[in-house]
This record gives sequence, structure tokens and C-alpha cells, in this order.
Amino acid sequence: MYTYHTKYFTLGAIFFIGISLVFGVLSLREKPAQAQHIDIFGKLGKESPNSYHQSFAPYEGTVPIPWIDEKPTPITIKVTETITYEIPVDEKKFNEKKLTIEDLELKEVTNNSEINFHQVDCHFFKVIKQTQTRTVENLSYKREREGTQYWLSDGKKYIEWGKWSTWSPEKEEQGIIDVVEKKP
Repeated sequence: MYTYHTKYFTLGAIFFIGISLVFGVLSLREKPAQAQHIDIFGKLGKESPNSYHQSFAPYEGTVPIPWIDEKPTPITIKVTETITYEIPVDEKKFNEKKLTIEDLELKEVTNNSEINFHQVDCHFFKVIKQTQTRTVENLSYKREREGTQYWLSDGKKYIEWGKWSTWSPEKEEQGIIDVVEKKP
């Protein structure tokens, strides 16, 4: 008798849950809110002070967006960027004129586990400075950062850079435009 009640109780619970799910899904189905752009500029001409967009739900009515008469006109200018740094190189290679581009490369450490000082020795390390300059016509700004270069016994060289300084005018001139640095 106990299994008879358990069997019907289980079937009744499954039926009740199934009906609840069906009604739950049906009650959640609504039409999604949509926005439409109403182009009144083409209809009214340049006299239109505002452009209107149909609002998103739950707001009602229209939201005026100010009309901008003057749009920026882009031009192309040439910007010269120079990166300067002093690094140590092997004196023997330098005197024999056997330096390669690999001797001048600065491989930046992105993960500190790349340099395992327990398995290889550090023959040499030095703090170096890097300067970046951007110039266009009478506008010239620079920034600097310091880093530490490591020479390891396995022949690899790595550098850990610090943070860049803020951009500052390279030389003070009248008429230089103030540049505002973007903050992330």
C-alpha cells in the first residue's frame, strides 16, 4: 500500500511541476522593447533644431537630441615618434663590430616566472631609461620610463619596465596647444 501512494504522489508532483513550468514560460513571453529612429531631418530640412528618437521602454514620448551644425573636418598630419634608450652591450661584440639586432632588442617581462633566478644566474643587471618623443610641426611632447635589464647565464636578456611618466612639453614655445592626457 505504501508503494501505491508513493507512485501516485510522484506522478502528481511531476504533473504539477510540468504545468507550473508551462504557465511560467507563457507568462514570461512578452514583446521585446524596440527603438525606432524617426528621421525628421530629411522631412523638415536644415531648419530643424533637434533630431528626435523614439524612446526605449519604460520611458514614454520622445527625447530631443541637440542638432550640431558644425562637424569637425579631418585632415591628415605627419607625426614623428622617436624612442631613445641606452642599453649595455657586450664590449667584445661592439669592438669587433659583431653586434646584431638581437643585441639591441628589449624583451619585456610579461610574466615574472619567465625569469627563474633559481635555475640560471644573473650575470648583470642595470637600470636603463627610455624616452618617447612625439613631434608635429611646432608641437613636441615627451615621456620617460625606467626599467631594469637582466643578463642571464642562459644567454637571454630581459627587461622589466616601470610606468610611463605623463606627457610633458619638450620645449616651451608660445602657441603650443595644451594636451590633456586621457585617463583610463
